[in-house]
Amino acid sequence: MNKIKYYIILATITLFTLNGCGNWLDVSPKNQVTDEKLFDDYSGFRNALNGIYRELSQQSLYGRELSWGLISVLAQDYDADRLNKAYPEVATYNYDLADTKKMIDNLWIQMYNAIANCNKLIEEIQKKDGTFFPLGKAEKDLIEGEALALRAFIHFDLLRLFAPSPKVNATGTYLPYFTTYPSKYEPKQKTSDFLQLVIGDLLKAKDLVAYFDSTHVTETGLYSATWRYTPQNINLGRFFHSRGIRLNYMAIHGLLARVYMYAGDETNAEKEARFVLEHFVASEGGEDALRFATTSELTSGKGLHTKYKSEIMFALYDDKLTDLYDEFKTTNNTRFALKAWTDFFTEDGDDSRKNLGEYNYETGLYNLLKWQSFDTEVPDVTPNFNLIPVLRLSEMYYIISECRYNTSDATNAQLYLQKVRDAYKADNRTVDMNRYQKELTLEMKKEYLTEGQLFFFYKRLNISIENGGETVNVGNKFILPIPEKEDVF
Repeated sequence: MNKIKYYIILATITLFTLNGCGNWLDVSPKNQVTDEKLFDDYSGFRNALNGIYRELSQQSLYGRELSWGLISVLAQDYDADRLNKAYPEVATYNYDLADTKKMIDNLWIQMYNAIANCNKLIEEIQKKDGTFFPLGKAEKDLIEGEALALRAFIHFDLLRLFAPSPKVNATGTYLPYFTTYPSKYEPKQKTSDFLQLVIGDLLKAKDLVAYFDSTHVTETGLYSATWRYTPQNINLGRFFHSRGIRLNYMAIHGLLARVYMYAGDETNAEKEARFVLEHFVASEGGEDALRFATTSELTSGKGLHTKYKSEIMFALYDDKLTDLYDEFKTTNNTRFALKAWTDFFTEDGDDSRKNLGEYNYETGLYNLLKWQSFDTEVPDVTPNFNLIPVLRLSEMYYIISECRYNTSDATNAQLYLQKVRDAYKADNRTVDMNRYQKELTLEMKKEYLTEGQLFFFYKRLNISIENGGETVNVGNKFILPIPEKEDVF
Protein backbone atom coordinates (compact mmCIF):
# COMPACT_ATOMS: atom_id res chain seq x y z
CA MET A 1 0.00 0.00 0.00
CA ASN A 2 2.82 2.40 0.76
CA LYS A 3 4.15 2.12 -2.79
CA ILE A 4 0.75 2.82 -4.32
CA LYS A 5 0.28 5.90 -2.15
CA TYR A 6 3.74 7.19 -3.01
CA TYR A 7 3.27 6.83 -6.73
CA ILE A 8 -0.16 8.42 -6.71
CA ILE A 9 1.14 11.41 -4.78
CA LEU A 10 3.95 11.83 -7.29
CA ALA A 11 1.88 10.95 -10.34
CA THR A 12 1.81 14.38 -11.89
CA ILE A 13 5.48 14.99 -11.13
CA THR A 14 6.40 11.78 -12.94
CA LEU A 15 4.20 12.69 -15.88
CA PHE A 16 5.69 16.11 -16.49
CA THR A 17 9.24 15.04 -15.81
CA LEU A 18 8.85 12.43 -18.52
CA ASN A 19 7.67 15.09 -20.92
CA GLY A 20 10.57 17.43 -20.18
CA CYS A 21 8.32 20.16 -18.83
CA GLY A 22 9.94 20.95 -15.49
CA ASN A 23 8.89 24.58 -15.80
CA TRP A 24 5.32 23.51 -15.14
CA LEU A 25 6.19 22.37 -11.64
CA ASP A 26 5.76 24.45 -8.54
CA VAL A 27 7.14 22.30 -5.74
CA SER A 28 5.48 23.85 -2.71
CA PRO A 29 5.54 22.21 -0.24
CA LYS A 30 8.33 19.70 -0.92
CA ASN A 31 7.41 16.79 -3.25
CA GLN A 32 3.92 18.11 -3.98
CA VAL A 33 2.55 19.82 -7.06
CA THR A 34 0.33 22.89 -7.00
CA ASP A 35 -2.65 22.04 -9.21
CA GLU A 36 -3.43 25.66 -9.99
CA LYS A 37 0.01 26.13 -11.56
CA LEU A 38 0.01 22.78 -13.29
CA PHE A 39 -3.11 23.39 -15.36
CA ASP A 40 -3.31 27.18 -15.51
CA ASP A 41 -2.66 27.19 -19.28
CA TYR A 42 -4.18 25.12 -22.10
CA SER A 43 -0.74 23.82 -23.09
CA GLY A 44 -0.48 22.13 -19.70
CA PHE A 45 -3.36 19.84 -20.67
CA ARG A 46 -1.71 18.99 -23.98
CA ASN A 47 1.58 18.20 -22.26
CA ALA A 48 -0.20 16.16 -19.61
CA LEU A 49 -1.85 13.95 -22.22
CA ASN A 50 1.38 13.53 -24.18
CA GLY A 51 3.15 12.66 -20.94
CA ILE A 52 0.83 9.69 -20.33
CA TYR A 53 1.54 8.30 -23.80
CA ARG A 54 5.27 8.73 -23.17
CA GLU A 55 4.93 6.99 -19.83
CA LEU A 56 3.28 3.98 -21.46
CA SER A 57 6.02 3.84 -24.11
CA GLN A 58 8.74 3.22 -21.54
CA GLN A 59 10.74 -0.01 -21.70
CA SER A 60 9.24 -1.18 -18.42
CA LEU A 61 5.77 -1.05 -20.02
CA TYR A 62 4.77 -1.28 -23.70
CA GLY A 63 8.18 -0.25 -25.01
CA ARG A 64 9.49 -3.69 -24.04
CA GLU A 65 7.84 -5.80 -21.34
CA LEU A 66 4.31 -5.63 -22.74
CA SER A 67 5.41 -6.04 -26.35
CA TRP A 68 8.65 -7.81 -27.37
CA GLY A 69 9.84 -8.53 -23.82
CA LEU A 70 8.25 -10.31 -20.87
CA ILE A 71 4.82 -10.92 -22.40
CA SER A 72 6.30 -12.42 -25.58
CA VAL A 73 8.54 -14.72 -23.56
CA LEU A 74 5.42 -15.94 -21.74
CA ALA A 75 3.76 -16.57 -25.12
CA GLN A 76 6.65 -18.92 -26.05
CA ASP A 77 7.68 -16.73 -28.99
CA TYR A 78 11.41 -17.24 -28.40
CA ASP A 79 13.96 -20.01 -28.10
CA ALA A 80 14.22 -20.09 -24.29
CA ASP A 81 17.90 -21.16 -24.27
CA ARG A 82 18.89 -17.70 -25.51
CA LEU A 83 16.90 -15.86 -22.83
CA ASN A 84 18.31 -17.03 -19.52
CA LYS A 85 20.20 -13.86 -18.67
CA ALA A 86 17.45 -11.41 -19.64
CA TYR A 87 14.46 -13.51 -18.53
CA PRO A 88 15.66 -16.41 -16.35
CA GLU A 89 13.02 -19.14 -16.07
CA VAL A 90 10.25 -16.85 -17.33
CA ALA A 91 9.54 -19.21 -20.23
CA THR A 92 8.78 -21.89 -17.61
CA TYR A 93 6.49 -19.47 -15.73
CA ASN A 94 8.62 -19.27 -12.62
CA TYR A 95 7.54 -15.94 -11.15
CA ASP A 96 9.42 -16.39 -7.87
CA LEU A 97 12.87 -15.15 -8.88
CA ALA A 98 13.76 -11.75 -7.46
CA ASP A 99 14.35 -10.02 -10.82
CA THR A 100 11.13 -11.40 -12.27
CA LYS A 101 9.16 -10.32 -9.22
CA LYS A 102 10.61 -6.84 -9.51
CA MET A 103 9.68 -6.68 -13.20
CA ILE A 104 6.08 -7.72 -12.48
CA ASP A 105 5.81 -5.40 -9.48
CA ASN A 106 6.92 -2.51 -11.68
CA LEU A 107 4.22 -3.32 -14.22
CA TRP A 108 1.56 -3.11 -11.52
CA ILE A 109 2.89 0.09 -9.97
CA GLN A 110 3.55 1.97 -13.19
CA MET A 111 0.24 1.04 -14.79
CA TYR A 112 -1.72 2.23 -11.77
CA ASN A 113 0.49 5.31 -11.70
CA ALA A 114 -0.47 6.04 -15.31
CA ILE A 115 -4.13 5.59 -14.36
CA ALA A 116 -3.66 8.15 -11.58
CA ASN A 117 -2.28 10.55 -14.18
CA CYS A 118 -5.34 9.96 -16.37
CA ASN A 119 -7.66 10.62 -13.44
CA LYS A 120 -5.85 13.82 -12.52
CA LEU A 121 -6.12 15.07 -16.09
CA ILE A 122 -9.82 14.16 -16.29
CA GLU A 123 -10.54 15.87 -12.99
CA GLU A 124 -8.83 19.09 -14.06
CA ILE A 125 -10.26 19.28 -17.56
CA GLN A 126 -13.81 18.81 -16.31
CA LYS A 127 -13.39 22.10 -14.43
CA LYS A 128 -12.81 23.98 -17.70
CA ASP A 129 -15.15 24.97 -20.49
CA GLY A 130 -14.41 25.02 -24.18
CA THR A 131 -13.37 28.67 -24.27
CA PHE A 132 -10.22 27.79 -22.30
CA PHE A 133 -8.75 25.97 -25.34
CA PRO A 134 -7.64 27.43 -28.70
CA LEU A 135 -9.76 24.93 -30.63
CA GLY A 136 -12.68 25.33 -28.25
CA LYS A 137 -14.93 22.49 -27.12
CA ALA A 138 -13.53 20.16 -29.80
CA GLU A 139 -10.10 20.28 -28.13
CA LYS A 140 -11.49 19.93 -24.61
CA ASP A 141 -13.55 16.90 -25.63
CA LEU A 142 -10.63 15.38 -27.52
CA ILE A 143 -8.26 15.55 -24.53
CA GLU A 144 -10.87 14.31 -22.05
CA GLY A 145 -11.91 11.52 -24.42
CA GLU A 146 -8.38 10.29 -24.92
CA ALA A 147 -7.72 10.37 -21.17
CA LEU A 148 -10.84 8.26 -20.56
CA ALA A 149 -9.82 5.84 -23.32
CA LEU A 150 -6.33 5.55 -21.84
CA ARG A 151 -7.78 4.88 -18.39
CA ALA A 152 -9.90 2.09 -19.84
CA PHE A 153 -7.05 0.69 -21.94
CA ILE A 154 -4.64 0.47 -19.00
CA HIS A 155 -7.22 -1.01 -16.63
CA PHE A 156 -8.13 -3.61 -19.25
CA ASP A 157 -4.55 -4.78 -19.67
CA LEU A 158 -4.09 -4.88 -15.89
CA LEU A 159 -7.07 -7.23 -15.78
CA ARG A 160 -5.68 -9.35 -18.61
CA LEU A 161 -2.38 -9.63 -16.75
CA PHE A 162 -3.36 -10.04 -13.10
CA ALA A 163 -6.76 -11.82 -13.10
CA PRO A 164 -8.14 -15.03 -14.60
CA SER A 165 -9.87 -14.71 -17.94
CA PRO A 166 -13.68 -14.50 -17.86
CA LYS A 167 -13.76 -17.95 -19.46
CA VAL A 168 -12.14 -19.30 -16.28
CA ASN A 169 -13.80 -17.05 -13.70
CA ALA A 170 -15.96 -14.03 -14.54
CA THR A 171 -17.40 -13.51 -11.06
CA GLY A 172 -14.24 -13.47 -8.94
CA THR A 173 -13.05 -10.15 -7.47
CA TYR A 174 -9.44 -9.34 -8.26
CA LEU A 175 -8.63 -5.70 -9.06
CA PRO A 176 -9.83 -2.20 -8.16
CA TYR A 177 -10.97 0.25 -10.86
CA PHE A 178 -9.77 3.77 -10.09
CA THR A 179 -11.83 6.71 -11.37
CA THR A 180 -10.87 9.54 -8.97
CA TYR A 181 -7.71 11.41 -8.02
CA PRO A 182 -6.35 11.08 -5.44
CA SER A 183 -7.74 7.72 -4.34
CA LYS A 184 -6.25 5.73 -1.51
CA TYR A 185 -8.81 2.94 -1.65
CA GLU A 186 -11.14 1.39 -4.19
CA PRO A 187 -12.88 -1.97 -3.68
CA LYS A 188 -12.02 -4.91 -5.86
CA GLN A 189 -14.48 -5.46 -8.68
CA LYS A 190 -15.90 -8.67 -10.07
CA THR A 191 -14.28 -9.32 -13.41
CA SER A 192 -17.63 -8.96 -15.18
CA ASP A 193 -18.27 -5.59 -13.47
CA PHE A 194 -14.69 -4.46 -14.08
CA LEU A 195 -15.12 -5.09 -17.80
CA GLN A 196 -18.34 -3.07 -17.83
CA LEU A 197 -16.43 -0.14 -16.31
CA VAL A 198 -13.83 -0.46 -19.09
CA ILE A 199 -16.57 -0.53 -21.70
CA GLY A 200 -18.33 2.45 -20.12
CA ASP A 201 -15.17 4.56 -20.27
CA LEU A 202 -14.55 3.59 -23.90
CA LEU A 203 -18.11 4.42 -24.93
CA LYS A 204 -17.81 7.88 -23.37
CA ALA A 205 -14.39 8.36 -24.93
CA LYS A 206 -15.65 7.38 -28.37
CA ASP A 207 -18.35 10.03 -28.30
CA LEU A 208 -15.95 12.72 -27.03
CA VAL A 209 -13.30 12.26 -29.73
CA ALA A 210 -15.82 11.71 -32.54
CA TYR A 211 -16.28 15.36 -33.46
CA PHE A 212 -12.58 16.15 -33.85
CA ASP A 213 -11.77 12.98 -35.77
CA SER A 214 -14.71 13.45 -38.14
CA THR A 215 -14.35 17.22 -38.62
CA HIS A 216 -10.69 18.22 -38.33
CA VAL A 217 -9.10 14.94 -39.43
CA THR A 218 -11.90 13.28 -41.43
CA GLU A 219 -12.16 9.56 -42.07
CA THR A 220 -9.55 9.87 -44.81
CA GLY A 221 -7.05 10.92 -42.17
CA LEU A 222 -7.81 7.90 -40.02
CA TYR A 223 -7.53 5.16 -42.62
CA SER A 224 -4.55 6.67 -44.38
CA ALA A 225 -1.26 5.54 -42.85
CA THR A 226 0.38 8.71 -44.13
CA TRP A 227 -2.02 10.77 -42.07
CA ARG A 228 -1.89 8.47 -39.05
CA TYR A 229 1.90 8.42 -38.66
CA THR A 230 3.36 11.39 -40.49
CA PRO A 231 2.83 15.05 -39.45
CA GLN A 232 0.58 16.71 -41.99
CA ASN A 233 0.22 20.27 -43.14
CA ILE A 234 -2.87 21.13 -41.14
CA ASN A 235 -3.09 24.47 -39.42
CA LEU A 236 -3.86 23.12 -35.96
CA GLY A 237 -0.33 22.56 -34.66
CA ARG A 238 1.75 19.45 -33.96
CA PHE A 239 -0.39 18.36 -31.01
CA PHE A 240 -3.15 17.39 -33.44
CA HIS A 241 -0.96 15.51 -35.95
CA SER A 242 -0.27 11.77 -36.22
CA ARG A 243 -3.56 10.47 -34.84
CA GLY A 244 -2.26 6.89 -35.16
CA ILE A 245 -0.10 7.29 -32.06
CA ARG A 246 -3.07 8.55 -30.08
CA LEU A 247 -6.32 6.81 -29.15
CA ASN A 248 -8.32 8.03 -32.12
CA TYR A 249 -11.96 7.33 -32.92
CA MET A 250 -11.18 4.28 -35.06
CA ALA A 251 -8.88 2.79 -32.43
CA ILE A 252 -11.44 3.23 -29.65
CA HIS A 253 -13.99 1.28 -31.69
CA GLY A 254 -11.32 -1.37 -32.24
CA LEU A 255 -10.56 -1.54 -28.52
CA LEU A 256 -14.26 -1.95 -27.80
CA ALA A 257 -14.30 -4.95 -30.13
CA ARG A 258 -11.30 -6.41 -28.28
CA VAL A 259 -12.82 -5.86 -24.83
CA TYR A 260 -16.23 -7.24 -25.80
CA MET A 261 -14.52 -10.32 -27.24
CA TYR A 262 -12.55 -10.87 -24.03
CA ALA A 263 -15.75 -10.44 -22.00
CA GLY A 264 -17.49 -13.10 -24.09
CA ASP A 265 -19.98 -10.64 -25.62
CA GLU A 266 -19.51 -11.74 -29.22
CA THR A 267 -22.57 -9.88 -30.49
CA ASN A 268 -21.13 -6.50 -29.57
CA ALA A 269 -17.58 -7.56 -30.46
CA GLU A 270 -18.65 -8.36 -34.01
CA LYS A 271 -20.73 -5.19 -34.19
CA GLU A 272 -17.75 -2.99 -33.27
CA ALA A 273 -15.38 -4.86 -35.58
CA ARG A 274 -17.79 -4.48 -38.49
CA PHE A 275 -18.17 -0.78 -37.73
CA VAL A 276 -14.41 -0.35 -38.16
CA LEU A 277 -14.37 -2.19 -41.47
CA GLU A 278 -17.44 -0.43 -42.83
CA HIS A 279 -16.22 3.05 -41.95
CA PHE A 280 -12.46 3.00 -42.11
CA VAL A 281 -11.10 0.27 -44.34
CA ALA A 282 -11.43 2.25 -47.55
CA SER A 283 -13.11 5.30 -48.99
CA GLU A 284 -14.74 3.22 -51.68
CA GLY A 285 -15.11 -0.43 -52.46
CA GLY A 286 -16.23 -1.53 -48.99
CA GLU A 287 -14.60 -4.34 -47.07
CA ASP A 288 -12.94 -5.87 -50.11
CA ALA A 289 -10.81 -2.77 -50.81
CA LEU A 290 -8.43 -3.60 -48.00
CA ARG A 291 -6.20 -0.98 -46.43
CA PHE A 292 -3.66 -3.50 -45.29
CA ALA A 293 0.02 -3.25 -46.03
CA THR A 294 0.62 -1.41 -49.29
CA THR A 295 2.16 -3.04 -52.31
CA SER A 296 5.48 -1.31 -51.62
CA GLU A 297 5.49 -2.62 -48.06
CA LEU A 298 4.86 -6.16 -49.18
CA THR A 299 7.39 -6.20 -52.00
CA SER A 300 10.28 -4.25 -50.48
CA GLY A 301 11.71 -7.38 -48.86
CA LYS A 302 13.64 -7.44 -45.60
CA GLY A 303 14.77 -4.41 -43.70
CA LEU A 304 12.31 -1.63 -44.45
CA HIS A 305 8.62 -2.06 -43.66
CA THR A 306 9.18 -4.18 -40.56
CA LYS A 307 5.82 -3.46 -38.94
CA TYR A 308 3.42 -2.93 -41.85
CA LYS A 309 2.24 0.34 -40.34
CA SER A 310 -0.50 0.75 -42.95
CA GLU A 311 -2.68 -1.65 -40.98
CA ILE A 312 -1.85 -0.42 -37.46
CA MET A 313 -4.84 1.40 -35.98
CA PHE A 314 -3.07 2.51 -32.81
CA ALA A 315 0.59 2.39 -31.78
CA LEU A 316 2.70 3.89 -29.04
CA TYR A 317 5.92 5.58 -30.08
CA ASP A 318 9.50 5.90 -28.88
CA ASP A 319 12.09 7.59 -31.09
CA LYS A 320 14.83 5.61 -29.31
CA LEU A 321 13.08 2.26 -29.54
CA THR A 322 15.48 0.45 -31.87
CA ASP A 323 18.53 1.74 -29.99
CA LEU A 324 17.06 0.49 -26.71
CA TYR A 325 16.26 -2.85 -28.31
CA ASP A 326 19.86 -3.27 -29.47
CA GLU A 327 21.20 -2.09 -26.11
CA PHE A 328 19.05 -4.55 -24.18
CA LYS A 329 20.15 -7.46 -26.35
CA THR A 330 23.82 -6.50 -26.01
CA THR A 331 23.66 -5.94 -22.25
CA ASN A 332 21.97 -9.28 -21.65
CA ASN A 333 23.80 -11.22 -24.39
CA THR A 334 20.35 -12.17 -25.69
CA ARG A 335 19.55 -12.87 -29.34
CA PHE A 336 15.75 -13.18 -29.13
CA ALA A 337 15.81 -16.03 -31.64
CA LEU A 338 12.35 -17.14 -32.73
CA LYS A 339 11.18 -20.52 -31.57
CA ALA A 340 9.55 -21.87 -34.72
CA TRP A 341 9.57 -19.29 -37.48
CA THR A 342 9.80 -21.69 -40.42
CA ASP A 343 6.89 -23.76 -39.05
CA PHE A 344 4.55 -20.82 -39.64
CA PHE A 345 5.26 -20.87 -43.37
CA THR A 346 5.51 -24.60 -44.09
CA GLU A 347 2.16 -24.46 -45.87
CA ASP A 348 2.24 -20.74 -46.64
CA GLY A 349 5.55 -20.10 -48.31
CA ASP A 350 4.04 -17.33 -50.40
CA ASP A 351 2.94 -15.30 -47.36
CA SER A 352 4.66 -11.88 -47.44
CA ARG A 353 5.03 -11.90 -43.66
CA LYS A 354 7.86 -14.39 -44.01
CA ASN A 355 10.03 -11.38 -44.91
CA LEU A 356 9.84 -10.27 -41.27
CA GLY A 357 12.16 -13.11 -40.25
CA GLU A 358 15.84 -13.53 -41.13
CA TYR A 359 18.05 -16.58 -40.83
CA ASN A 360 21.02 -16.18 -38.49
CA TYR A 361 23.91 -18.29 -39.76
CA GLU A 362 25.70 -18.00 -36.40
CA THR A 363 22.89 -19.54 -34.36
CA GLY A 364 21.08 -21.53 -37.01
CA LEU A 365 17.85 -19.84 -35.91
CA TYR A 366 15.63 -17.04 -37.16
CA ASN A 367 15.56 -13.51 -35.79
CA LEU A 368 12.62 -11.16 -36.16
CA LEU A 369 13.26 -7.87 -37.95
CA LYS A 370 10.24 -6.17 -36.43
CA TRP A 371 12.13 -4.25 -33.74
CA GLN A 372 15.22 -3.31 -35.73
CA SER A 373 15.98 -0.28 -37.89
CA PHE A 374 17.80 -0.21 -41.22
CA ASP A 375 19.45 2.50 -43.27
CA THR A 376 17.02 4.04 -45.71
CA GLU A 377 16.41 7.32 -47.47
CA VAL A 378 12.72 6.61 -47.98
CA PRO A 379 10.95 9.22 -45.80
CA ASP A 380 7.78 7.18 -45.26
CA VAL A 381 9.74 4.27 -43.81
CA THR A 382 11.59 5.77 -40.84
CA PRO A 383 8.53 6.29 -38.57
CA ASN A 384 7.85 2.57 -38.97
CA PHE A 385 10.91 1.67 -36.87
CA ASN A 386 9.79 3.60 -33.79
CA LEU A 387 6.23 2.31 -33.58
CA ILE A 388 5.03 -0.02 -30.82
CA PRO A 389 1.96 -1.70 -32.36
CA VAL A 390 -0.99 -1.99 -29.99
CA LEU A 391 -4.00 -2.57 -32.25
CA ARG A 392 -4.05 -3.84 -35.84
CA LEU A 393 -6.83 -3.77 -38.40
CA SER A 394 -6.42 -7.52 -38.91
CA GLU A 395 -7.80 -8.10 -35.40
CA MET A 396 -11.19 -6.90 -36.62
CA TYR A 397 -11.19 -9.65 -39.27
CA TYR A 398 -10.11 -12.27 -36.75
CA ILE A 399 -12.89 -11.21 -34.36
CA ILE A 400 -15.57 -11.39 -37.05
CA SER A 401 -14.26 -14.74 -38.25
CA GLU A 402 -14.24 -16.24 -34.76
CA CYS A 403 -17.71 -14.87 -33.98
CA ARG A 404 -19.07 -16.32 -37.22
CA TYR A 405 -17.45 -19.68 -36.47
CA ASN A 406 -19.01 -19.78 -33.01
CA THR A 407 -22.46 -19.25 -34.54
CA SER A 408 -21.87 -22.13 -36.99
CA ASP A 409 -21.49 -19.76 -39.92
CA ALA A 410 -18.49 -21.58 -41.35
CA THR A 411 -18.73 -19.84 -44.72
CA ASN A 412 -18.16 -16.34 -43.34
CA ALA A 413 -15.73 -17.57 -40.69
CA GLN A 414 -13.55 -18.85 -43.50
CA LEU A 415 -14.14 -15.75 -45.63
CA TYR A 416 -12.90 -13.25 -43.04
CA LEU A 417 -9.85 -15.30 -42.13
CA GLN A 418 -9.06 -15.74 -45.79
CA LYS A 419 -9.26 -11.98 -46.36
CA VAL A 420 -6.23 -11.45 -44.12
CA ARG A 421 -4.32 -14.24 -45.83
CA ASP A 422 -5.14 -12.89 -49.27
CA ALA A 423 -3.99 -9.41 -48.26
CA TYR A 424 -0.56 -10.89 -47.53
CA LYS A 425 -0.58 -12.94 -50.75
CA ALA A 426 -0.87 -16.25 -48.89
CA ASP A 427 -3.11 -17.56 -51.60
CA ASN A 428 -1.72 -20.99 -52.41
CA ARG A 429 -4.35 -22.64 -50.21
CA THR A 430 -7.61 -21.86 -48.45
CA VAL A 431 -8.37 -22.05 -44.75
CA ASP A 432 -9.11 -25.60 -43.59
CA MET A 433 -12.30 -25.34 -41.51
CA ASN A 434 -11.76 -28.81 -40.10
CA ARG A 435 -8.96 -27.34 -37.98
CA TYR A 436 -10.29 -23.84 -37.55
CA GLN A 437 -8.69 -22.98 -34.20
CA LYS A 438 -5.27 -24.08 -35.45
CA GLU A 439 -5.73 -21.95 -38.57
CA LEU A 440 -6.76 -18.92 -36.52
CA THR A 441 -3.83 -19.41 -34.16
CA LEU A 442 -1.39 -19.74 -37.06
CA GLU A 443 -2.62 -16.48 -38.58
CA MET A 444 -2.30 -14.66 -35.29
CA LYS A 445 1.22 -15.99 -34.76
CA LYS A 446 2.32 -14.63 -38.12
CA GLU A 447 0.58 -11.31 -37.50
CA TYR A 448 1.28 -10.58 -33.82
CA LEU A 449 4.52 -12.38 -33.04
CA THR A 450 6.42 -10.46 -30.30
CA GLU A 451 3.75 -7.74 -30.07
CA GLY A 452 2.17 -9.07 -26.86
CA GLN A 453 -1.28 -10.04 -28.13
CA LEU A 454 -0.59 -13.76 -28.54
CA PHE A 455 -0.35 -14.36 -24.80
CA PHE A 456 -3.73 -12.71 -24.28
CA PHE A 457 -5.27 -14.74 -27.11
CA TYR A 458 -4.21 -18.01 -25.49
CA LYS A 459 -5.40 -16.75 -22.12
CA ARG A 460 -8.81 -15.61 -23.38
CA LEU A 461 -9.51 -19.08 -24.76
CA ASN A 462 -7.64 -20.83 -21.91
CA ILE A 463 -5.82 -23.08 -24.35
CA SER A 464 -2.36 -24.63 -24.36
CA ILE A 465 0.42 -22.93 -26.29
CA GLU A 466 1.78 -24.98 -29.18
CA ASN A 467 5.01 -23.84 -30.74
CA GLY A 468 8.09 -25.51 -32.17
CA GLY A 469 6.64 -28.99 -31.71
CA GLU A 470 6.04 -28.39 -27.98
CA THR A 471 2.75 -28.08 -26.12
CA VAL A 472 2.77 -25.95 -22.99
CA ASN A 473 -0.22 -26.15 -20.66
CA VAL A 474 -0.01 -22.77 -18.94
CA GLY A 475 -3.01 -23.23 -16.64
CA ASN A 476 -3.08 -20.85 -13.68
CA LYS A 477 0.27 -19.37 -14.72
CA PHE A 478 -1.65 -17.20 -17.17
CA ILE A 479 -2.20 -15.00 -14.10
CA LEU A 480 0.71 -12.82 -13.03
CA PRO A 481 1.07 -12.55 -9.23
CA ILE A 482 -0.20 -9.31 -7.71
CA PRO A 483 2.65 -7.73 -5.70
CA GLU A 484 2.34 -8.84 -2.09
CA LYS A 485 2.75 -5.35 -0.63
CA GLU A 486 0.06 -3.96 -2.92
CA ASP A 487 -2.64 -6.59 -2.38
CA VAL A 488 -4.26 -4.85 0.55
CA PHE A 489 -7.71 -4.03 -0.78
